[in-house]
Amino acid sequence: MSLGKRELKTAQNKQAILKSLLSRMSCEDFDLIKISDLCNDAAVSQASFFNYFPQKTDILIYYIQLWAVEMHWQITRVQKLTGLAAIEQLFADTAEICAAQPQLMAEIVSFQAKPHKSISASSLGAADKLVAYPDCEGISDINVEDLKALLSLYIQQAIEQSELPKACEVDNLLVSLCGIFFAVPTLFNLRPLNEIKAAYHQQFSLFKYGAAGKYV
Repeated sequence: MSLGKRELKTAQNKQAILKSLLSRMSCEDFDLIKISDLCNDAAVSQASFFNYFPQKTDILIYYIQLWAVEMHWQITRVQKLTGLAAIEQLFADTAEICAAQPQLMAEIVSFQAKPHKSISASSLGAADKLVAYPDCEGISDINVEDLKALLSLYIQQAIEQSELPKACEVDNLLVSLCGIFFAVPTLFNLRPLNEIKAAYHQQFSLFKYGAAGKYV
């Protein structure tokens, strides 16, 4: 895909800012990280920063969008998983992030828990996806950009594949899965990877058999 110089530069700048934030979050609290430091790290002016991210928390939204696209590509295009297997793999991959970047996951959980009047982040452009994942063929075609969209898609697949009863209500199951997604990093913060993975696996097993049993 051919990208214009302006959109390519914009994507590069946004991801340089994101890279700086992720690096600093390994040793600094999110609230204490200065926008001026992010701009210096990324060699981006503050005017450009606020053009890309009106608020610092918008960088977290950008990370979540890129994460969702990459997860869906890996799970569906590489591992060829759908339905319940896709959800289980999503949790296993999330455990890796929890162990490697506990501060990042804690901040995402905290951000999601806070009340927001509205979240009006722009959708990812093709340049954002291709700059972030240049070796992932076809990733620019993926438009699933948040946890809710990922899980809703996989729940619907599970129902269509008879892994879950057709009487299941997608929205109710979505609430349960989101609860697992955010609760495990909260309760197992700073714990070893094997414990986080085990917790996700156990909670998903309870969900899977509980959901199936309820509608039998």
